[in-house]
Amino acid sequence: MELKEYSFLPTNEYVKPLGRTIMFDDCRVLSLSGSGVEFKYTGTKLTVTFLGDSTTNADEGVPQPWRDQARVAVIVDNIIQLDTVIKKPKEVFEVCGFDESIPAAEHVVRILKLSEPRMSTVGLGEIEILAYGPAEPTPLKDTYIEFIGDSITCGYGIDVPDERHTFSTGTENVYKAFSYKTADKLGADYSMVSYSGHGLISGYTPDPNVPKLEELIQPYYDIFAYSYNTFRGLKMEDRKWDFEAERKPDIIVINLGTNDDSYIQDDEDKRQAFYKAYVEFLEKVHSFNPESKIVAAFGLMGDRLYDTEAEAVAAFKEKSGFDKVYSVRLTPQDFEKYGYGADWHPSAASHEVAARELSDFIRGL
Repeated sequence: MELKEYSFLPTNEYVKPLGRTIMFDDCRVLSLSGSGVEFKYTGTKLTVTFLGDSTTNADEGVPQPWRDQARVAVIVDNIIQLDTVIKKPKEVFEVCGFDESIPAAEHVVRILKLSEPRMSTVGLGEIEILAYGPAEPTPLKDTYIEFIGDSITCGYGIDVPDERHTFSTGTENVYKAFSYKTADKLGADYSMVSYSGHGLISGYTPDPNVPKLEELIQPYYDIFAYSYNTFRGLKMEDRKWDFEAERKPDIIVINLGTNDDSYIQDDEDKRQAFYKAYVEFLEKVHSFNPESKIVAAFGLMGDRLYDTEAEAVAAFKEKSGFDKVYSVRLTPQDFEKYGYGADWHPSAASHEVAARELSDFIRGL
């Protein structure tokens, strides 16, 4: 057989979608953290085209509050071959030019969006390979886990050395987050629905007297994604997520409450409001996924609300009659041992601890 050049679009014929993605015109839209594709081929060269969203069309000299552009990675045979931020409307990368004197082998390619949806979206365009045949999607894994969360799930600030750094998509990396690592440890496919700063009764607020009501996660669960920016005129929030057509998760992990805690503090009335909102959110998630197990995991950035979440889980089980709902306390991050990421977020080492705890818990279900 001869090596030939094959070019293809990332449709389901050639790739396995990872997380919530959609085809739009001639590309696949990657908005949510960890969304992407996976495929295999037997050959050598690999070239990937990325298409930027509206953040890449702006005048570089004009300050913009949400200028952060999409960070992406291409991983070949579990080795990161490309890790970059997409700053132009179209960027083409020769990711791998394997030595052609070496016999062609089968390669597994995973293309991921590492940063979160609010700040930016990216399109995955044409992929080219030098191979013995067309690319094929990798098979579905036996378990599919959905993670619903905030900045912790996104891997906020994980690629900085200490807490003195602030947010940037260039240092946000879901590949090192407890969510991605948990799925990896369990050999599971995954999906992330996560937005930094968001909560159930308040987003993160520096003033506990003023809730941040514009950063509640509930409206974003049943849409494709939410972003401040557009992709070829498409607003992410205009697309509903088709729960009937898409694969249902076997397990749903909810990691919310950290931002609510900035508002609740020790106020009992606020705590009760959070309890009620948590029960209602469990009801919403369960209504779209009636057979999925649900795990409420909390504690990595402080566990003050853990008991309230456990109470909400118990109340939901009694009210719904659905008993495959669980709560697990994650060990709070230990600065002395593991340090911090940006803005006092968990470091990569703290995420690893949480991933071990959560994956062990899920194995026991």
